[in-house]
Amino acid sequence: MTTSPADSWGFLHPECHGQNALLFFSWDLAKTIEQQFKLHADSPVSTQLLEAQKAVDRLLKQYVQIQANPKAFEGQSITLKLEQDDSDAQGVPVLALQTSPELEALILEMQSQLQSSQSIN
Repeated sequence: MTTSPADSWGFLHPECHGQNALLFFSWDLAKTIEQQFKLHADSPVSTQLLEAQKAVDRLLKQYVQIQANPKAFEGQSITLKLEQDDSDAQGVPVLALQTSPELEALILEMQSQLQSSQSIN
């Protein structure tokens, strides 16, 4: 059975609600950012960042619209920034995500639960 790229989006998954929505959102967030930087690879970094930000904003809205986990997503934000990595001698900027504190705490909690459940098996 082949799945189309649309099938692999977490927000389309039937299990995308409650705690599960945070896991799906994490996957979708990484995928969204990666896709935008590939799509706009020939553009200036400022354009890549702007397009990735727009895509992240759309993704967050998508999770609000489907009511995946209203407490987690409504009124939250993720801001993309380029920051200098002090340990990098070339001064290559790294992508930093500024996530609103409530959403960040929920995602970290979900990741921690996931890691502890995996270490039991």
